[in-house]
Amino acid sequence: MSERDQDELSGAAGSGPAITPEEKMLHEIMDRSMARTSPPPAAEAENGPEEEDVSHETIPPDTQDPPAPKNKPSSFYVYLAVLFGAAFLMLLLAYFVQQRNNDATQEDLELLTASREELLEEIEALKKENESLASENGRLNSWADQKSEEAKQLNDILDQTYSRTNDLGIEKQALYYLWYLQQFMEKGDYTLAAAEIVFSTDPWRSAWKDQISLNPALLEQYDVARQELIRRGYLQQLDHFRDGGTDIYFTSRWNPNENNDMAALSILWCALDEHFIAGSDNAASQYLYRYPLGNPATGYQERVERLASDFTLEQFQLMKDELVEETWLVITDDGAMSEGSFMGVEFIEDVLYNLPFEPPL
Repeated sequence: MSERDQDELSGAAGSGPAITPEEKMLHEIMDRSMARTSPPPAAEAENGPEEEDVSHETIPPDTQDPPAPKNKPSSFYVYLAVLFGAAFLMLLLAYFVQQRNNDATQEDLELLTASREELLEEIEALKKENESLASENGRLNSWADQKSEEAKQLNDILDQTYSRTNDLGIEKQALYYLWYLQQFMEKGDYTLAAAEIVFSTDPWRSAWKDQISLNPALLEQYDVARQELIRRGYLQQLDHFRDGGTDIYFTSRWNPNENNDMAALSILWCALDEHFIAGSDNAASQYLYRYPLGNPATGYQERVERLASDFTLEQFQLMKDELVEETWLVITDDGAMSEGSFMGVEFIEDVLYNLPFEPPL
């Protein structure tokens, strides 16, 4: 036994200084290494008993034998090898992780490159589409300008047509009025002629002259009839000193507000005007059943039959027949007139038509 071993044994027996944990660990590693490199006990037996260790005689019988020495340097190398192996495995694992990250980064770069190429292609396609849309927009703007010009022309034509239609309507109305005026004057219905001039014809005279340029011969005919009624005392004229115009009125004798005969014939003319010229059967029927002409008890129907000519009475009867046929008017056997039901539905007077004068009580 070497002196170191004896020191270890003496230390183990408590005679030497205490061993630290680090030294103990180092001794264990060296013991393991020495155990691997030392010859087996059988080889020592073959050498014979000549080399008996007489040192055992000095060890007390109760002292345990120290552990056999081992090859400590070999254990240390193994430990280093294990450390290097673990380090190598860690490096290898880090390499694989880095390689995987590199592959993922490469894939991301490839995807990014592909996305960038797709984006560039999409931008190029959008650019071409934008150019196409701009071209199409220009074409549509040109088409819109053309259609706008056509619409403007059509509006001008429509305005001209409307103006012409309106002028034709006024001209047609003027011809109707002048025809009735001529018939009344020829048949001696001066009261109806006077009512026509005051309530219908005279307000349109300026339009006939300036707007539609009515035949001067017809205007002259109207002026002659107007002057004739003034001469006969049915009408009176008020001249305007500023503009040279005139106003026409009934004389006090033939004022429908005071004269029942004139009131009865004026109501008749208003109904004839609405039915045959204006085309408002609602107004015509209201003028008949809402006012005294529709009630035989007032004597207005008798006044009309006594004062009107055959022509006027024929127009009156024709109007009543047409209003009854269209169910605007209902006439009983005694001649009383009442409200009808237009198109089979009870008529509701949502529009009331009033006479241009107040009949006397």
